[in-house]
Amino acid sequence: MLRNNYLMLVLALCITTTYAQDKLWEVNLNEKLYKVSWIEQTNDGLILAAGDKGLMALDNNTGAEVWFNETLKSADRNSFLSIPGLPMFYAEYVPIIGKTRGVLINSSNGDILFDTKENGYKVKGFTVYPEQAMILFELVQDKMRYLMRFSLRTWTEEWMAPVGKNKENLLQKAFGGVSFVDHEPQFDQNGNMIIGIDDEMYVINPENGSELWHYEANKKIKALVYSPISNSIYVGIKKSNKLTILDPKTGEDITPGKLKLRGYMIDLVEDDDTDNLILVETEGFNILDPETNNLLWKKSYKMDPLTEVIPNGSDFIAIGKGEKVGQMARVDANGKKVWDTKISGYAYFNSLTKKGVMYISTARSNIIDYDTGKDVWKRDVKFRSIPAVAYDEKEDKVVIFENGNAYKFDLETGDIDLFAENVELEKVSRKTPLQAEYVMNKGYFLFTDQHVSMLSNQGELVYTDYYQPASSSNALIALGDFAGSAVLGVDLDIAGSIENINMLTDLSNGVYRSNLDQNGANQETSLVAGLYVDNGYAMQPVLEVTKTRYFNSQQTLDHHFLVTKVKSDTAPTKHSIYMVNKATGKIEKEIDLLDKTPNYLVDIVDNRVFVNQNNELLTSYQF
Repeated sequence: MLRNNYLMLVLALCITTTYAQDKLWEVNLNEKLYKVSWIEQTNDGLILAAGDKGLMALDNNTGAEVWFNETLKSADRNSFLSIPGLPMFYAEYVPIIGKTRGVLINSSNGDILFDTKENGYKVKGFTVYPEQAMILFELVQDKMRYLMRFSLRTWTEEWMAPVGKNKENLLQKAFGGVSFVDHEPQFDQNGNMIIGIDDEMYVINPENGSELWHYEANKKIKALVYSPISNSIYVGIKKSNKLTILDPKTGEDITPGKLKLRGYMIDLVEDDDTDNLILVETEGFNILDPETNNLLWKKSYKMDPLTEVIPNGSDFIAIGKGEKVGQMARVDANGKKVWDTKISGYAYFNSLTKKGVMYISTARSNIIDYDTGKDVWKRDVKFRSIPAVAYDEKEDKVVIFENGNAYKFDLETGDIDLFAENVELEKVSRKTPLQAEYVMNKGYFLFTDQHVSMLSNQGELVYTDYYQPASSSNALIALGDFAGSAVLGVDLDIAGSIENINMLTDLSNGVYRSNLDQNGANQETSLVAGLYVDNGYAMQPVLEVTKTRYFNSQQTLDHHFLVTKVKSDTAPTKHSIYMVNKATGKIEKEIDLLDKTPNYLVDIVDNRVFVNQNNELLTSYQF
């Protein structure tokens, strides 16, 4: 399930029977748009309708036309990009004469903020930088790459700068909007922008887009880190055991002698205790003095492969993630081993707790004691897939569910208790991307797009149900679902939802509640999201939004929406949208669907459904 502000499912469906009292409005767009090919919802709640005669935005509360642009005929749904946190989106269309054009639009009034015109630019990606008051767009034109700075103060293009030849691979060409930036912009002490693409690095003046200097390596740049402590740029090049250090002002190589590494640099981490820098290599790590850029240890601590180093007071926890066998070691301030241990399987999650280092691997899970390097738990907790995770606010514990077993884990003490065993959920297997959510005073809601279950606080199964998908289309597969190698980059037999790893990481860092995360269930403040930029004197609001639109309602409301195919012995098969009560599992509202031609939106924020029927009739229903 996606962590979006509202759920969008693009399927072909058509309403046959509804509840008349639930219909909010209905508009026939045949005359205005002729055929409506798709509908979308903007960040400010408006409903976009793309038709053969133009692009229209309608008020989601009344269905009234807010704006209409007859130039933007047959806008391409696949090109649609919504800019998070802003009433702004990008889309492409093909004019009657000329090349494909892309436009950036203010969704609230339809104003075109940027137009590629006949230049043939295509937007490949973007990143919002509130601190810099900009959106950095990535564009390609023929065989050239470009960066465009778009101001969040004036809402206009400020500059466009070339950044080398475009080297798209077949995958990027096939899927279009794929970012070409490998190392996101970092800003030096003078505010200059440092960016890495493939085997090249560019340092750009952010005020006018001019190139200050350019560096080209002989192989792909695997790590690129600017350190404000040393005011230096550290470059790790694939298969090169020589660290390169550059002056950010001139690009001059300021590497002191030949800094030979065991492997090649993959990261540079600040040591909070000493202000030194931890140089992480593929086969070991060392400590770097930021004043001299020299290594402090005569020999790097060896670990092959090494993937992560976590500062832990005066010493360090080194972690190597092998596909079948991993490693973990505690290393003191002089680079000497305190202890090391092997870990079965690929450890996809690691976190420091008071008792030791907790890890979850594809084979086993435990806590490694800081002092002894031994297992804290007498018995391993074995997860065959990525576990579903929730946070119990009342008990102040992390709830973990996997393979029919449920545990309560105390991040402070490291204690773990099995409170439910051999729980059988309807049509849930190891590969089901199950997620969990804490429901106050009720228990733990376990769900996917088509599955809903409730486990009580005591471990009793309240209900479990599975609803047949309305279609075999992959449109229902959430972006958070994956099968190992797609996300982790290794060949693993692992399945589940990556949102659970994100959740574990947040919890291990003390983030128990977040307005835009799964734990903001009871926030009462009306202002829950916003985007601000520094105008030189104070943080100026660009957009402020209330929980009516931006709050992660899927975790705040009491219901779960799903689409299902309903078979009957006495009536034809039908398709329905159900609103299921999370606490009881009861279907409290439904809209029956029949056809598979139009598309629809489910807006969980306002409990509404918007349906595009027969590619012309747009109807809004209130659950």
